[in-house]
Amino acid sequence: MLYALVALALAGAAASTPRAVRVQGTRWINVSSGEQVMLKGPNVVVKGPPWLPRVEGTTVCHDTSTATCYTFNEADARHIKETMGYNLVRLGVAWPGAQPDNGTSFDPTFIANLQAILRLCEAHGISVILDMHGDMVSTANCGWGMPAWLAKLARPELIGKPLTQDLPYRWISSLTLHSACGDNETAWAQHAGDPNYNLLNECCVGLNAGANNNAVGFTTLAQGTMDYMLYDDAGKAAFANFWGGIAAAVADYPAAIGVELMNEPMTIHRPQYFELWRAADTAIRAHVPDMSVGVMDIGEGAVFPSWVMAIAGDLGLSSATTQWLTSSQHLFYAWHWYGNPSDPRDAVAEVQTLMSKWGVASMLTETMSCTAIRAAEAVNMSWSYWHYSRYCDTAPAFGSKLPPNSFGACILGWDGGDSSKSCSPTASASEVDVIYKP
Repeated sequence: MLYALVALALAGAAASTPRAVRVQGTRWINVSSGEQVMLKGPNVVVKGPPWLPRVEGTTVCHDTSTATCYTFNEADARHIKETMGYNLVRLGVAWPGAQPDNGTSFDPTFIANLQAILRLCEAHGISVILDMHGDMVSTANCGWGMPAWLAKLARPELIGKPLTQDLPYRWISSLTLHSACGDNETAWAQHAGDPNYNLLNECCVGLNAGANNNAVGFTTLAQGTMDYMLYDDAGKAAFANFWGGIAAAVADYPAAIGVELMNEPMTIHRPQYFELWRAADTAIRAHVPDMSVGVMDIGEGAVFPSWVMAIAGDLGLSSATTQWLTSSQHLFYAWHWYGNPSDPRDAVAEVQTLMSKWGVASMLTETMSCTAIRAAEAVNMSWSYWHYSRYCDTAPAFGSKLPPNSFGACILGWDGGDSSKSCSPTASASEVDVIYKP
């Protein structure tokens, strides 16, 4: 029923401009030549308001110990394409930025900024993967990714309340929530319902003082928000509407060659999240029929060894989902490597097994490891490294600014480093393995 409703709502969409690069079966190809393409480049992600960099300025964004980058401009594009020899940007498109309010409309400033970036990339021959980036689900539960209004629809009774965890998550030591606020309802209630609750509430600030706090993604509110999209038709439709709207906005911008449906989804309900991917795919391709669409597993890890797949088949996926995966010619498997399995070559091998089983392409869309990138390149697998530059000034190390005087949100982890340290075509074998260390 959901797919029929989405298709009906999007019927009559205008024809899009053809993409020059797309997935065809298990390969990324140049459409005009039919030759295989290896996509490679950096991430550009803003993790808070205003959600996208501005296309202005004349200098390259360089990381320093105190710098914050606000723009993505001609100098950046030339640096990526000409100096580094890359041909790809993985660009974060944040749902809270695109749809700050509940409904079907999109923020015109966000869309204008997105289109400006795509025009710039098109002019420099840079392809773009649009990534619905987010960490630990929603601002309402101290993370970000899904809009606050979605969490309110999912579990209104938990907004501004002490964060709790249900089984099995509170029994898993690496996911156990530790908050200085405990069950102090007065502290948790501060700024309840504010879209920037994750930045403003003192309990959230404490939880996010370091790198990504995975426990935040497995709170009752976070999981309730995920379940709303997985099990409720209204939640599924909201997710599909987001992607349908983004596809409509980029239909005439061929630099946008593909989408990554959700960064590191925090849910164990595999059959349901693959159904959600299929609903979004239907909405996207109603506007851009040749758009490449990235699907992923929990946390975007290469988490299912080939022997498990061989014994358990598609691990609970419905026959309709499996048919969609194996019959589509435009899907790619998006995955990340941050140390699991310990040898990235093993992760690449597992992804290759899945590619063969489903007949899909793949892309390593996040890693900090040159070893992982070289393992991917060895089998002609496309990649994007994390990350290009620091788009934030909200963390203590970078000024502790708050909206409306801040740019981006660093509370869920940030990177120092030097943008010259990368796995460029000229990188030496002796180069440090970790590109950027948070």
